[in-house]
Amino acid sequence: MRSLTRTARSAIVLALAAVTVGGGVSAGQAAAAPELRNYVKTIRCSTADPFPGPRIATRVEVWNNVRFPSDGLPGPAIELVASSPRPQSLLPNMATYTMETTVTWRNVTTGKRGVVRVPTRARLVTWQAVLHPGHGRVNFTIKQKIGAMAFVPMVNPQYSTCRGSAPA
Repeated sequence: MRSLTRTARSAIVLALAAVTVGGGVSAGQAAAAPELRNYVKTIRCSTADPFPGPRIATRVEVWNNVRFPSDGLPGPAIELVASSPRPQSLLPNMATYTMETTVTWRNVTTGKRGVVRVPTRARLVTWQAVLHPGHGRVNFTIKQKIGAMAFVPMVNPQYSTCRGSAPA
């Protein structure tokens, strides 16, 4: 084995270890990982900017069948992940937006209801909410309150509401 390069020796050792442990993968066989969540759709939820400028085009991605939700509670769940493409910053590396997001949801199949509140501060409009509605069709309403962070939070707050639904 002295004549082989270090890379070739490493490859041989890894191959032998895979065969010994029983984890060998034959040609054409893929080691596919199960999906940890399922993309449903994107909802557009624009809001007036508390700073002078055009409206903030916020996109809310809707995911269902989330096996490991970010809130640490057992899945499956629905996650709403919001983001805007343009940051605003008066001072670099400082939070310039304060957001208070409320998601009210109702499982129309079971009648179960809930409310999730998400306070956030960031250089761009971004937040994430996790819903635990059980199985069935879920309708939700997103209410955003977005203000400027100008030495105090929530200066010149702007409001928006948008709606969506997803299977749970």
